[in-house]
Amino acid sequence: MSMSKSLDEHNDKEAEKPVENKEKPNTLISKKLADIHLQILETRKDIQSAVTPKFLDVSIQVKDLIELAIELWRLEIRMNTSLSSLPTNQKEILNNSIQKLKRYLEKNDIEILDHTNQKFNEGRNLDILAVDKDSTISEAIIKETKEPTIIHKGYVVHKGKVIVLSNAAADFSEAQK
Repeated sequence: MSMSKSLDEHNDKEAEKPVENKEKPNTLISKKLADIHLQILETRKDIQSAVTPKFLDVSIQVKDLIELAIELWRLEIRMNTSLSSLPTNQKEILNNSIQKLKRYLEKNDIEILDHTNQKFNEGRNLDILAVDKDSTISEAIIKETKEPTIIHKGYVVHKGKVIVLSNAAADFSEAQK
């Protein structure tokens, strides 16, 4: 009995000793919560920068290239619809000319994005001109691109204009504008 009594006394004395290099549990929890809060704030900033449209003020020359890109896209669309009536050599000549113009735009960091037949989601940086309903489809798609999205040096400088094909239940607030 005296042996167990002395062990208990020893344990009590050890418990009363100040612990060096150990923080109080409340302080440790507070620090961990502060770290988690900081991570949440950084994640919010990352998400916001990913979702926020990135528009760029551009020079007059770049604006001209944007207009050229849109017209080149229109020309290619029109040419593809009427190519069947042209002889093969003329098709190749026209196609080569369009490809040369596209390479010129690419050298100037201009990218043309056609959205036709792509899956639609409301987070995309597009102007919705109209929404057509079709109950046979399971998810919304972009039925037609009226104007392509133009990107210059990774930034959207011209929003695409599209017509969306949706199942009957979808509601697109932008189409009402």
